[in-house]
Amino acid sequence: MRSIFLLALSAATSAFALLPRSSPQCQQVTIPVSITTNTLVINVSTPTNQSELTGLITKFTSLTSNVTKDDIQGQTSLNATYNIWTLLCLPSGNSTPSTVEFAIHGVNFDHTYWNFGGDGSPYNYVDAAIKAGHAIFIYDRLGVGQSSKPDGIKEVQQATEIEIGAQLIRYLKSGKSGHTFSRFVGIGHSFGSLQLIGIVAKYGDLLDATVLTGISPFSGGLNTAVAAFGLTIASQQNPSRFGSLSNSYLATESIINDQMDFFDFPFFDQKVLQLASDTKGTLTLGELISLGASVAANYTNPVFVVTGEHDFIFCGGNCYQSMNGSANLIEPTKVLFPAVQTFDFFIPANVGHGINLHFGAPEVFAKIQSWIAGLA
Repeated sequence: MRSIFLLALSAATSAFALLPRSSPQCQQVTIPVSITTNTLVINVSTPTNQSELTGLITKFTSLTSNVTKDDIQGQTSLNATYNIWTLLCLPSGNSTPSTVEFAIHGVNFDHTYWNFGGDGSPYNYVDAAIKAGHAIFIYDRLGVGQSSKPDGIKEVQQATEIEIGAQLIRYLKSGKSGHTFSRFVGIGHSFGSLQLIGIVAKYGDLLDATVLTGISPFSGGLNTAVAAFGLTIASQQNPSRFGSLSNSYLATESIINDQMDFFDFPFFDQKVLQLASDTKGTLTLGELISLGASVAANYTNPVFVVTGEHDFIFCGGNCYQSMNGSANLIEPTKVLFPAVQTFDFFIPANVGHGINLHFGAPEVFAKIQSWIAGLA
């Protein structure tokens, strides 16, 4: 299945130059992940139609909205097991690299955010990690792609996905993958970055280093960005792809919405925008209501934050606004990591929220790999 999908991606992106390289060794495994966590009791019913959903989104994004007060009624314990689709790739050869990167994608994508376009694509972050001599572990988050799709309000929430991520890191550390690694570097994008923050906030130094992309502590543009998604009941937006999903699963309405939130015009290939829109992932009402960031007080390892200059979701389209005494919105992310001594950030020019899908992606990949290489 994976090879067929990558062939389709390659055909759709035939303009991409193929780079001479050795193909990585990849193993695809669906892992049953058992978790116990506390989820939010959300006083929102699954919308019966699009009009009801639009009313909910309008309520959530209004200037006087208070979701915590109006729609969250405490917490409840969740004990469950989910099937999570994963892909572990290593450089060609017989030896296991010491470093493995653990990658979590954000909303509107699945695992292919990290290997977009297939082998040789300039948008393929997996290639960059492999060329740096690292292994990399990517997966479809709960509710997305080939992973389990449980209740989109009660179960597919941030706390559930944080616990799944932590269990998958432990899986890699245990050697159950058949490989023994000594350094574990987390990398996330957007909602995936929020999950990494949640993992190290809850479990401290479970990771040896953390790379956060598409993130900032600025919330001033979030309501506008969520409204710009044009959120639609996923089964109605694309019946052929999402027809079996509950109405608690949502998708952006059109390619116009995808461009608004994720792309910085004109610094991207129109074919990339089209492919990203055609293969988009979903999000759930539970994710939308539960997302947030906690202070990782007990995490002490290095952090690198990379957010595009024109990130619409986390910078309102301009990351060079002043905040907390800084001339930009990215450096203040340090407030979430009070015990971290090594904190660095990079704001790539002419890049929007979907960093990996811009012309500037190779530069970003090189910066990340250089930062990881410079760690003690």
